[in-house]
Amino acid sequence: MRVAIIGMGAIGHVIERALDGRVELVRVDRTSAPPREGERESDAVVVCVKTPGTGWAAEVAQRIIARDGVAITIQNGLGNYETLAAAVGERRAAVGVIYVGARLENGTLHATGPGRVELGRPMGTASARALDALAKHLADGDMTVSVVDDAWASVWRKVVTNAAVNPTTALLGHTNAELLADGAASRVADGLATEVSRVATAAGVAIAEDEARRWWRDMAALTGANRSSMLQDVQAGRPTEIDAICGAVHREGERRGVGAPLNQAMTVLVGALAPA
Repeated sequence: MRVAIIGMGAIGHVIERALDGRVELVRVDRTSAPPREGERESDAVVVCVKTPGTGWAAEVAQRIIARDGVAITIQNGLGNYETLAAAVGERRAAVGVIYVGARLENGTLHATGPGRVELGRPMGTASARALDALAKHLADGDMTVSVVDDAWASVWRKVVTNAAVNPTTALLGHTNAELLADGAASRVADGLATEVSRVATAAGVAIAEDEARRWWRDMAALTGANRSSMLQDVQAGRPTEIDAICGAVHREGERRGVGAPLNQAMTVLVGALAPA
């Protein structure tokens, strides 16, 4: 099986580690051009870029995916699947989530473990077979893998934790454990999670408010020493994913008639930290 990983940051390296030696790997990022014309297409394309690069990644995926292949986004936030599906077609596009704390330091991957992925099947039968094959290889690489027909509950659950933890830690410089220990900051995170639960429920994915608050707290407790990806981006002076997380929640809430003022505020505050 030939698998392309688009985006060789920390998450791309986690996927690479699970697949290395089990499939033919194609590593793609902005410093290495995608396969040359005439080179064999990829049976599976895994999109791992930060959300500001989604448009570029979708265009690359369109050029390198096989006719019966699958392209799956495991990125944070909302809106990535729609961009990918517009490029490769709904029958080949899929969405999933990954749970792992990871960072790259001087080219070395530091991760909290092999990671856990929840992958949603695409509409196309042949593409679904390609996804199942990808899932098996990831599991053989010690990842915890589940494949579901509808991954949107998983996506919204990840948005809950990202919206609660990432911007608050990015603004305060907290690790996840420090966020839990900070009473005032934890209440802000609770409010962000509560808003996401209301927007998700209005969008057709029912999430109870108390569940949403418990999810981010449980995740933060399990990954206490971790610095969120958004905090890492702020400290490194890189653009953040705030618009695809809190910004997307606020916009979806507006479309559904559900207010999300805390998410809107975080979009503005973290956005102000972005490099000019």
